[in-house]
Amino acid sequence: MKKLLIIFISAVILFLVVQVIPVHKNESPIPADKSFATQFNVPNNVNRILERSCYDCHSNQTKYPWYGNIQPIALLLENHISEGKMKLNFDKFQDYGKRRMRTKYTEIVKQIEQDKMPLTSYLWLHPEAQLSEAEKKLLIQYFQIQ
Repeated sequence: MKKLLIIFISAVILFLVVQVIPVHKNESPIPADKSFATQFNVPNNVNRILERSCYDCHSNQTKYPWYGNIQPIALLLENHISEGKMKLNFDKFQDYGKRRMRTKYTEIVKQIEQDKMPLTSYLWLHPEAQLSEAEKKLLIQYFQIQ
C-alpha cells in the first residue's frame, strides 16, 4: 500500500512539474484581405465548413479547447497542428505556386473522398467537425473547379 501511495504522489508531482513547460499557441491573426476566403473568393457556405472542420489544424488560427493548456496534452496538440500546417496551411496558400496549389486541391479532394479528413482522432473531441455527405460534395465541387 505504501509503495502505491509513493507511486501516486510521484505521478502527481511529475504532472505538476510538466505544467511549467510553456504552451505555444497557433494563434496568428491574419488580415481579412490576406485570408484564404478573401484571396480565393471562397463562398460563405464553403468557408464556414472549412472554419469548422479544417482550420484548427490547417491554418494559423487554432481555436483551443480548455484542455489545450494542460501538459502533456498541449505538447501533443502543438505537434499535431505543426504537422497539419506543414502539409497544408490555408493562411499561406496564396504563397504557393500555381502547380503546388493544383496539387493541394487534388490532395484535399482525395482526402475528403477517402474520409481521411477530418481525422477520426480529431472528431472524437470535435464531433461538430464531422462532414455530412452534402458538405463533402460541396467541398469536392469547390476544390475540383479551382
